[in-house]
Amino acid sequence: KSGTPAVVVTGSKGKGSVSKMIAEILQTKFTVGLMTSPHIEDFCERFQVNGEKVTSPLFSMLMEEIRPEIEEIDRRIPKEFCVSPMGIQADFALTWFRSRKTDLNVFECGKGAKLDDVNNILHDYAVINSVFLEHRRELGNTIAEIAEDKAHVITGREKAVFVGEQTEEAMAAIEKRAALFSVPLKVYGRDFWEENLRTEQAGIVFDLCIFGKRYRDIRLPLLGDFQAKNCALAMAVSETVFSDLRPRCAMLPESPRSAMLPESPEMGENLEMDAVRRRLSEINWPGRLELISGEPFILLDCCINRVSTKAVKAVLAERKIEKPVSIIAIPEDKDYRGVVQEMYPLSESVILTRTNNPHYHFSEKQCERMAEEGIATEWAGNFTEAMKKVEEKGLPIVILGTTSLVPEVKSWQKRIKNS
Repeated sequence: KSGTPAVVVTGSKGKGSVSKMIAEILQTKFTVGLMTSPHIEDFCERFQVNGEKVTSPLFSMLMEEIRPEIEEIDRRIPKEFCVSPMGIQADFALTWFRSRKTDLNVFECGKGAKLDDVNNILHDYAVINSVFLEHRRELGNTIAEIAEDKAHVITGREKAVFVGEQTEEAMAAIEKRAALFSVPLKVYGRDFWEENLRTEQAGIVFDLCIFGKRYRDIRLPLLGDFQAKNCALAMAVSETVFSDLRPRCAMLPESPRSAMLPESPEMGENLEMDAVRRRLSEINWPGRLELISGEPFILLDCCINRVSTKAVKAVLAERKIEKPVSIIAIPEDKDYRGVVQEMYPLSESVILTRTNNPHYHFSEKQCERMAEEGIATEWAGNFTEAMKKVEEKGLPIVILGTTSLVPEVKSWQKRIKNS
């Protein structure tokens, strides 16, 4: 429980990006707590207030403070159940945010929502980003089943639920859940959207149409059209939250999608757009279609399934990058086969490797399994070894894999700069 207004974000992709953007936008006016996962280099990255992560000593101290209540809950529940790691993290986040007197808190769900302890946080706003087939063992074998699980982020107490771009099957499941609780939906493509997307050297530029207002030339130092969609979703949430937290500001009227929208002033009726533009243009979100280098071209993305390769391939096409070397580090229990199958036809070669995370399993058998499908790949014992093989080729590089790969790429990058 928390007396502070909260936003809970779920979906199959872009949960973290949307959560981060909401926090960045609203930090122009409020003190905002943000909990995301996973982390890149430091576990404390998961907990931030206005962009400042919790310190390790404070994390340890507050964890000890909440330990008795966690243990008490653990004693009370049946033995076949336990307090989940995400539940413990949510408890910690609420404790720290409360001590920082935040005005609003944003929480990213884990895999789903139905059985996710993050969803037990009383929240005033729910966000469901695009849903696709993922985590089938836990969430379901169809898009409809997965969407039904994630739709449980709708609990009946929300002032509004914001829905990203969806398939018909996913939207039907979400609408059914919302109707059950008579919770209003704000939907991508009807209430908010992006348009006029352009690509620049360091990112993307686009216009936003949010509840009848147009904001021109929004810049993100990120690649991929999906990030513009994420930004539209985040802005819709932020405008609504801002209006609710500042009752004296009139709500912007909603309107059907139209080519004729009024221009918004630089200082918007709801948000100070100069400050919002600046924060969005400076946003830092490592490992999300991150351009590590322009010359030579090196692209890094936390891509672990076939669906996510669509955005990677779009960036390569936009920048006319042909025949890159693809380095792929995806655990055996994830969709490494789907990623390899998608990247192989457009790659000069594919190198499979591992990360140093002991919780993930990688092996040369991944290469053997791909060979059985007629796809030739190479194996490298670690990322550094993979890069040595790539450097000899002098070709563009695409690095794809689980988030534990990102700090290893960053470490390699620092060594190269210092050498």
